Amino acid sequence: MNKLLSLSKGFEGLQVAVLGDLMLDRYIWGSATRISQEAPVPVVEVTRSNSVPGGAANVVRNIIGLGAGAGAFGCIGNDSDGSELFDLLQNVGADTEGILVDSERQTTVKTRVLASNQQVVRIDRECHHPITALLRKKLLQTLQNALQQKKIGALILEDYAKGIFDQDFMQAACDLASQAGIFATLDPHPAHTYSVRGLKLMTPNRSEAFTLAGLSYQPGINNPAEDQALLETGWAILQKWQPELLLITLGAEGMALFQKAGLPPLHIPTQARQVFDVSGAGDTVMATMTLALLAGASPEDAARLANAAAGVVVGYVGTTAITTETLNQKLQDA
Repeated sequence: MNKLLSLSKGFEGLQVAVLGDLMLDRYIWGSATRISQEAPVPVVEVTRSNSVPGGAANVVRNIIGLGAGAGAFGCIGNDSDGSELFDLLQNVGADTEGILVDSERQTTVKTRVLASNQQVVRIDRECHHPITALLRKKLLQTLQNALQQKKIGALILEDYAKGIFDQDFMQAACDLASQAGIFATLDPHPAHTYSVRGLKLMTPNRSEAFTLAGLSYQPGINNPAEDQALLETGWAILQKWQPELLLITLGAEGMALFQKAGLPPLHIPTQARQVFDVSGAGDTVMATMTLALLAGASPEDAARLANAAAGVVVGYVGTTAITTETLNQKLQDA
């Protein structure tokens, strides 16, 4: 673990751009001690509420928590939720010059109601229709300007299928990164079975991976190394998308790392001791893995570091970003 500890200390000074669907995660906390007389549902007495960056914005927050710099590229609505998200990102130190306001849509907000730390219901406000061609052109121009300043070391594409990406736009973003001499990574959405070239890394979960591979989902067998359905899925994605690296997150089974070079898949067991909430864990994996690769880590060490980071954030209720302190503590305790 000493190697991973020293690796995590090398994130300071790195800069990453995150392009994707920016969201606001809102939490309403309370207690539920009775059932409503109006319907068979719990009555939640609210004690507090808070909001944090979600979706691609949560990846930005994770990168900054790990000591690196991050720029957010995406769209928000011309509404109070968009203003709140913009302010939250500025408050954590994100570069917000790449955030455009789209008056044609509302800011994506996911509101979770929790009683005694258990989620009762989630309420989503969002638009799924594509952003305009003009906004996509402006986003690419803004990204290109940032890349030309030579400040960005990697580009993360965060696809939540809320209207930012289509095949051509995603490929254009990858091409801009390649032309600037940096690598691009993708957290894909199963609704978009594209075939984008030039990716350094993809990080789907198990369910997403089967969809991206065009295969019927099969549950794990608690032994990823012998899981033929998983192995077939991994190689199918590598053949279709041709990323250099593919990291499939497997929940309680950990992670499986596939490499284009043809090396045998590597299984990394989970380090989570308690799992309270998996929301946002994929964002943490993407942020940590990308930073580790940018810092010069081998794919294996980068994946082990991302696995350790995920083991931290799933131990909290609500969307939580990793920090250098909590990650290093996890590594020291391992």
